[in-house]
Amino acid sequence: MDPRTNIHGHPVRFMLQDRSINNTMLCPAYRRKKYVLFLLRTFCLTALYVLLWDVYLIRFTLLLSVPFVTLYFFSLVGWRYFMERKIQRMREGIG
Repeated sequence: MDPRTNIHGHPVRFMLQDRSINNTMLCPAYRRKKYVLFLLRTFCLTALYVLLWDVYLIRFTLLLSVPFVTLYFFSLVGWRYFMERKIQRMREGIG
């Protein structure tokens, strides 16, 4: 039986068809799009805080929004690193 046509030969198919570059989270164009959208959202949030700073309750929402923005930023940056490590471990486990 040819291992290239074997449906159950997952390790062989994984090594032959390296589609990890086409994965959305590893694609540079997709990451740039996510970074631009993140910067746009952060800029809009900052503009809203500057415009509405005189409202007393808005100041307290800053305590919630800053951790969420930093968590999202680190997830954007760290996702590629963790995905590449996972793919590397899968390759080492297969080969």
